[in-house]
Amino acid sequence: MLQVIQTLGLFLIQPLFLLGLFMTVGSYFLRLKNERQNFRIAIDRDFYEGRHFIKQGLLFLVFGSIATLIFHYTLPLEIFYLYQALALVALLLINFCDLSLWALLLSGATPLVLQIFAIKTTNMFIPTTLPTNYGLMLFLLVALLALFQAHLTRLDRAEWFSPKISQGKRGRRIVGYFWRTFTVFPLVLFMPQTPWSALGDLNSYGTKILIVPFLVGAVCHIYKQVPAAALKFRRGQSLVIAGLALLLGGLSYFLPETTLFGLALLGGVLLWQAFKRRQVDRQAKRWYVETSEGVRIVAIKPETPAAKMKLEIGDIILECNGSKVATSDELYKALQKDPAYCRLKVKNFEGELKLAESAIYSDSPHEIGLVLFG
Repeated sequence: MLQVIQTLGLFLIQPLFLLGLFMTVGSYFLRLKNERQNFRIAIDRDFYEGRHFIKQGLLFLVFGSIATLIFHYTLPLEIFYLYQALALVALLLINFCDLSLWALLLSGATPLVLQIFAIKTTNMFIPTTLPTNYGLMLFLLVALLALFQAHLTRLDRAEWFSPKISQGKRGRRIVGYFWRTFTVFPLVLFMPQTPWSALGDLNSYGTKILIVPFLVGAVCHIYKQVPAAALKFRRGQSLVIAGLALLLGGLSYFLPETTLFGLALLGGVLLWQAFKRRQVDRQAKRWYVETSEGVRIVAIKPETPAAKMKLEIGDIILECNGSKVATSDELYKALQKDPAYCRLKVKNFEGELKLAESAIYSDSPHEIGLVLFG
C-alpha cells in the first residue's frame, strides 16, 4: 500500500500534471482578462475550470482504471515517454485548439514509421521492439480518450461559453464564443515486471503498476450556432472516433500490419471533423451581431435577475418597463423607472416575442445581469 501511495505521489509531480494545473489557473485568468477587455466586467468569476479539472480527473481515474483491469493495457514504456512530450505541447496550445488525441496518435505512429524506413534509434522515446498486440492496445487507448472527450462535452451550460467581440465586415460588431475544458488524469496501467516499469508493486497481480498522466480536452469556437447544439455535434464526433478506434483495434489484432494505416485514417477523420465543425458553424442560421432593432443580449451573468428570467444569448430586448429601447443606455434608463422590478419584451432568433419579468436589486438596477454590446 505504501508503494501505491508513493506512486500516486510521483504522479502529482509529473510535468504533464503540473502543467495542467498551471494551464487551468492560467485559463481562468485569461478568460477574466478577455471579458474585462471586451465588457469591462468579469461575466462569471466562478473558477469552474479548476472544478472541472479535478472532478473530471477523478472520474476518469476510476473508469480508466476499470478499463485497464478489463483490457490489461500493455504498451512499451518508451511510447508513454513520447506521449508525455507531445501531450505537453498539446496542453500548451489548449487555449487555441484541442490536440489531445493527436498526441496519442503521433506517439503511437512514430515507431511504426521508423520501422517502415528501417531507421534504427536507441533512446528513451522509441522502443526497439513492439508487442504483437501493439495496435490493439493503442486503439483501445484512443477509444478510451475519445469516450472521455465525449463526456466532457456534456458540460454544456451556456454561461461557460466566453464571448469576445470582433469587428464585422459591414461595420457592425459581432460576438464569437469560446468554450474549452480539459483535465489531466492518472491512468493505472499494469505493466510486465521489467526494470523500466518498476514505479510501483502490486504483488497480487504479479506485475508492476505504472500510473501515467493522460490529457483529455475539448475546444469549441462558435459564431452562429447555439452553444448546446455545437457541443452536441462535437460529442457525436468524439463518439465516432471512439467507435472507429474500436473497429480498427479489432482489425489490427488480426492484421497487425494495418496499424499504421488505421492511425493515419483516424488522423484524417480528425482533420475532416475539424473542417466540418467550422462548416456547420458558418452554415448555421444565427448570427450574434449588433442590431439597431433593439438591444442584443451577448451574455448573462449566472445567479442574477436576468438568469432567473430564462433569457438566452442572442435575444433582442425590444422594450423595458414599457419603453422601447435601442441602446444599452436607453435600457438602463428604462430600468430605473421601476427600481424593484423589471419587465422586458424580448424577441428570439425565431422571431417569437416573449415577456420576461423579475424582481431586481432595488439599490443597483444596473446589476440585472445582462451583458451587452457596450
